[in-house]
Amino acid sequence: MRKKAILALGLTLFFSACINSVMAQKTAFTVEAGSIPPEFNQNNDTLLILASNPFYGASMKKHFRKGGYEGEYITVTKPNKYSVEHCRYVLYEISSRTTITNIGGPSNNMSHDMIQTEGFYINDRKTGKNYVNNNMPMPKLIHAYVAALDAARKK
Repeated sequence: MRKKAILALGLTLFFSACINSVMAQKTAFTVEAGSIPPEFNQNNDTLLILASNPFYGASMKKHFRKGGYEGEYITVTKPNKYSVEHCRYVLYEISSRTTITNIGGPSNNMSHDMIQTEGFYINDRKTGKNYVNNNMPMPKLIHAYVAALDAARKK
C-alpha cells in the first residue's frame, strides 16, 4: 500500500511539473495580451512588489532573480509611502481568503484561514489602470512573467 501511495505522489509531481513547463511556454505575457503596461518602466522606475509578509517578499525576490529581472524593484508593505514619479508601478497578487470552521471532533468550532493566490496584476499608479495576469502562480510561470517584464522594460 505504501509503495502505491509513493508511486501516486511521484506521478502527480511529475505531471504537475510537465503541465507547469508547458503552460510557461504557451502563455503570452505581452502588452497586447494586457498583462504588461504599454509604458512599463520607460523611465527606469523602481517596481514596487506588495509583500504582505516577509516570506512572500523573499519568495518574490527569488523569482525576480531567477526570472532575470535587471531593473530596480523593492518589496513593500505600503506602496503609498513611495512617490508615483519614481515608483509608478506596483505588482499585486490576486488572492482569495476562505475561513474553514471545524464542526465536531476534538477541534470543534476551531477556525483557520486558507489563502489561495490566483494570479498577479500590475497597477499603474499614474493612470489607475490594472494589467492582469490571471495565470496560476507556478514558479516557471512567475519566472516567464518576470522575464517578459524585463524585456518590456528594456524596449
